[in-house]
Amino acid sequence: MKKIFLSFLLISIAVFWSSGFAQETDFPSGKFDVNKDSVYIPFEFRGAWLSTVESIDWPKVKIYLDRKIKPDGSMESSFESNRRIQMQRDSQKTALVSLITSLKRAGCNAVMFQVVSNTDALYPSKILQWAPSLTDTPGASPGYDPLALAVKTAHSLGMDIHAWINPLRIGKVELPRREDNICYVNSKYVQEHKGRLYWDPGQEWVRQYLASLATELMQNYELDGLHIDDYFYPSGLKNNKDQAKNGEKIWNDEALFAEFGKGKTLDEWRESNIDEIVRVMHEAVHKVNPNAVFGVSPAGRLVNTQGLYADPRNWAKQGTIDYLIPQIYWQHGHAIADFKTVLDSWAGILGDTPVIVGLAAYRYKSKEFPEFSEYEKQVFECRQAPSLPEPQRQNVVGECWFTTHDIITDEFTGKMLNSFYSEEVLPPFLGKDPAPLSSPDIFKMGKHIRWSEIPGADSFVVYKLEKTKEKTAEGGVVWKANLLKKLRGFIYKCDEGGNYIVLACKKNRYSQRSNVLYIK
Repeated sequence: MKKIFLSFLLISIAVFWSSGFAQETDFPSGKFDVNKDSVYIPFEFRGAWLSTVESIDWPKVKIYLDRKIKPDGSMESSFESNRRIQMQRDSQKTALVSLITSLKRAGCNAVMFQVVSNTDALYPSKILQWAPSLTDTPGASPGYDPLALAVKTAHSLGMDIHAWINPLRIGKVELPRREDNICYVNSKYVQEHKGRLYWDPGQEWVRQYLASLATELMQNYELDGLHIDDYFYPSGLKNNKDQAKNGEKIWNDEALFAEFGKGKTLDEWRESNIDEIVRVMHEAVHKVNPNAVFGVSPAGRLVNTQGLYADPRNWAKQGTIDYLIPQIYWQHGHAIADFKTVLDSWAGILGDTPVIVGLAAYRYKSKEFPEFSEYEKQVFECRQAPSLPEPQRQNVVGECWFTTHDIITDEFTGKMLNSFYSEEVLPPFLGKDPAPLSSPDIFKMGKHIRWSEIPGADSFVVYKLEKTKEKTAEGGVVWKANLLKKLRGFIYKCDEGGNYIVLACKKNRYSQRSNVLYIK
């Protein structure tokens, strides 16, 4: 089922972007010919990372819970303190809603919300303490649930939302933490490297901790997915390149390796530890919600990822990821990491795993990315990837931008909407073997179209068909489906005549299309 659906998805994207810009505007409206014509429905993942570590994107305002000294030297009253705290809380909440809304305005249909960055949480966790970016008091609650707010906002806008976790990073040694922080209580599972703390992936406890974190998130929130980024073993450990000044190794896992290496080399054993982390987190996500997805965002070049003892080829072969987002943050013409060369390097090594390409919005107007045309070329090549001849062909299903504040400026958003995100599309379903939804049968009532309830569906998407220059093998016309509205009801008023179809949806899963209905 997965291969069939992905083939349909990738063909849809490829046809859309090879023919969508050359649509015939002089065709009469016409009526769809069920015997000769065909329909393609474009899907594309258009995501953005909303970063919270060090308040890169959010929150920019902290909640100061202690009473403050006023400018005149007097102490705030309890009333004044409570009012100020509420204003700061409201400011955080308003800013978060505004960021996600701005992503929607920019043409995005998914948000990757960073909820665990330095082994701290942006939600009321039973495992982790609250992130220090929210308040001035380590581990203190901000008085609301940021993740719940983000999920509600994204879904109200018709966007997917994935929780984003930094799996092994605990952060700088000097970060403010309570004495009962999980990393101190379980310090025997922690390694220190270059002034930063990390969980040791060689420890079984660490793997179970990450599985528990995934379970907690999926049980408590209606997330469409969860993913981890490229914080695996620290850079420099492989081949003993990184050593302390006294010549000793600075990652002390010799005893663990001796006990659990089981005939592997050190490199093989460390790589297998990362494989196991990916496996247990994938398993935890799907155990709670079989329709949610789990993915990883590694470094853009495979060799860089392998330097961290991580190999996405293993995960694809083992079936422990639903998607991959390599961070290809370089420009065309880069001496070592030319964008197209790096993109092509992922072809043929991930099987049918969907690939979403991470793009570097943060580099706009830098020396390497002086013009927006660089992004236009990159998006075009992402869209062409599914239709390329072997061996360059691969399952690229969209893009993800780093980071949010870089793409929601009026300038960047305007350029996105005027070029590659001019039309709204749904994100593709990234999961495996979904229970199929029945296709709706639609019929007309005057200028309205109606359909019956579909078991399991929670919404419906209405499309209007538009002719293209593409022809079918039967001599008919290929029609592109333009998204009009996603709604929960069973009726839609057509503002103009033409050919219409409807899809049934459950979260981010879709049925096959309905019959084509012609409205005069």
